[in-house]
Amino acid sequence: MVLVKEAGHHLAALVFVLAAGCDGGEPVVGGPQGSDPGVVIPGALVGRTWPVLMADEAIRAPFEQHPGWAALVMQRDHPGALAAFSAEPALPAGQARVHAELAASYRQAALLAAQATVQVWAEERREEDPPEVDCLVGLSQIILAQDTAIASLTACTANVSGPIAEEATAWLAWKQAGAAEALAQPFAATPGHPPAPVVGGLPDVSALPVYILHDRVEAREIPAASPMTLVALAGYHESAAVLALGGEASIPALLLAPWRLPMELVPALPAGTLPIEQLFGSPLLVAEDAGFLADLSHGQGLAAVSEWKDRSALAAAIGPCVDLAARTVDPACAVERAGRAFEQVRAAMEIKSGGEQGYHRPFAEMARLGVVRAAEMAAAAAGDEKPMGLLRLSGIDLSLGAAAEPHYLLSIAAWDAHNKNSSRASETLHAQIGHIPGVEVARFPLDALHVRLSRESAPGVPMH
Repeated sequence: MVLVKEAGHHLAALVFVLAAGCDGGEPVVGGPQGSDPGVVIPGALVGRTWPVLMADEAIRAPFEQHPGWAALVMQRDHPGALAAFSAEPALPAGQARVHAELAASYRQAALLAAQATVQVWAEERREEDPPEVDCLVGLSQIILAQDTAIASLTACTANVSGPIAEEATAWLAWKQAGAAEALAQPFAATPGHPPAPVVGGLPDVSALPVYILHDRVEAREIPAASPMTLVALAGYHESAAVLALGGEASIPALLLAPWRLPMELVPALPAGTLPIEQLFGSPLLVAEDAGFLADLSHGQGLAAVSEWKDRSALAAAIGPCVDLAARTVDPACAVERAGRAFEQVRAAMEIKSGGEQGYHRPFAEMARLGVVRAAEMAAAAAGDEKPMGLLRLSGIDLSLGAAAEPHYLLSIAAWDAHNKNSSRASETLHAQIGHIPGVEVARFPLDALHVRLSRESAPGVPMH
């Protein structure tokens, strides 16, 4: 209850605190894209971005007056926000938004756990490692959609007994059957799998099962947990988001498209659109941005940039930085245009408000972050590794305070784990423990990876 009470401060006061002491450059406004070098988002789209719409006091008032939005957008306190949105009278749009973001966060935590597990127990495998790690590796390889999962799970079931082997057996049968439905997997065999979803509910994660393994040489205890627990939690919250909207699945599907796991069969892109409640406080600036990012990540790929440039603010902003023929993205161009998008949106808000307001800067910062992240996703779609990495570093730098979305930061941690940058991945995960209940499951393989890399680093060689 304390968190909810703290979140009850009006949003205007919170954003004023965030903006206090900040000074920005001169606002830049203009006509159609190309007529003014400061314009990166077409004028008609700028007026439809949620930051500019929020400059209208009548539109902003319901968000300022509900403590759930302050908890979610300004504090990124998902349990507190869910409690506030579920208090009588409940706000279904807010409940759905929190459940969808939790579903994205658990997916990325599962991805983090899977990447760390494969790195430490497969890529860095040692003879002294306990046989049970084959089970964990196989489960992780399923999450990562790697064909080697069958061999790992077969080794597990041949040499291991007990609950971890029972879970591996169920998933091996699923994998061998060629199942590919989104999250219709054998979770009944997953220890700690949550109950049937309840709108506004948070499954009890206080007693998630932990396996205590022992290495073959020193009998040293190695704590471990199934990464499928996190996948199950993701499924719980996605289902709860759909239930909150009366069974309407298109909105959660759009929000979750960029965060789907490799193991999932991504559903067809829905034709629905997003209301402002699903955009507010996010890097999605207009409703069409969600469709663009979904198409970019699981549809046309890089070609989505040209397909959506007249409808999506983010596609329009990054378009000149994308070379479709060469399949490359210019990160310097994207960062520069993100800065101009910040100024353009901020200036439009100031014009609509009749003067500068405290919330203008933090809201415009979300526009800057949105452009950088869209360019990062374009680079990922192009398979352009170096620009993607540079843009991710920019995204990390911009993900501060109210812009620190847990699902995005956990996705960076998963990338870090894949690259054996265990130090930064651990710091990122640690910051989310306590905010996203249960993500500490990912800590076990990440800690094991960090210890192994630390022990084997040459003296004087810094860790990642």
